[in-house]
Amino acid sequence: MAFGGESAESYYDEGLTASMKGGLAQAVENFEKAIRLDNTFSAAYHQLGKCYARMGENAKAVDLLHQVVRNRPQQTAARLDLGFACLALGNIQDARNQFLQVQGLEPDNGRAQLGIAQASFHEGDWPKALSEAEAALRLGGSNFPVLYLLGRTAKLAGNIEMSYGTLNRADALLEKTLEVSGDKPESYFLRGEVAYVREKYPAALEHYKSAEKYAVENRSYSAYGENFTGSDILAKQGLCLQRLGQDALARAMGERIGALDPEHKLGKSLREA
Repeated sequence: MAFGGESAESYYDEGLTASMKGGLAQAVENFEKAIRLDNTFSAAYHQLGKCYARMGENAKAVDLLHQVVRNRPQQTAARLDLGFACLALGNIQDARNQFLQVQGLEPDNGRAQLGIAQASFHEGDWPKALSEAEAALRLGGSNFPVLYLLGRTAKLAGNIEMSYGTLNRADALLEKTLEVSGDKPESYFLRGEVAYVREKYPAALEHYKSAEKYAVENRSYSAYGENFTGSDILAKQGLCLQRLGQDALARAMGERIGALDPEHKLGKSLREA
């Protein structure tokens, strides 16, 4: 029973608390109980969809978030979450349509502009993605998701100076978060991602190792719209080892991943390399 009693609202509150602490399985259980007690509880459907997206179960997330948007078409937060879940599922045009609809309701919504830029990035249209990411920067300011996308896109578009400058700013933001939460894996993992894009593989490997040190096995993590698991942390270490010519160690990392998650795609790739 929820702390506040056997009510949809109590289970919803319990779900939010678990979600904020990273206990996604517990959060899902509580949101599902809230929905069983009140099947019109739109906020519970929304939060349940967000949890599934953070867990990488994007098909479930899309189904739930579609329900929320269908019942509350003016709710831009749910529509944005739906768009990003569609992106993760590879439904690029569906994602773009959601972001454009949000822009129709809120023309200055920076997160919608970021989603549009990410859609173009997924399509491999680097000049378009770069222009759209710069627009997201103007609308939403210098936050990590925008800087990270802009830095990656600029590199692929051939603007190396912009890429390195922007990624340096992204890394500086993460470094600041470690000053107040140095025992959390999220910022270490993302610093690894930034260093990897910059092809600084020894630095990336150290950041991923730090992320592993603070991560809890079989738990999903989410920060700034980026989702990852403990197996993902190991896989990124394996990729760094490959880039550094340490193939035997990379294969060994693949074996470690196989023991945790036999179907992990990068883990399989490392084992078979």
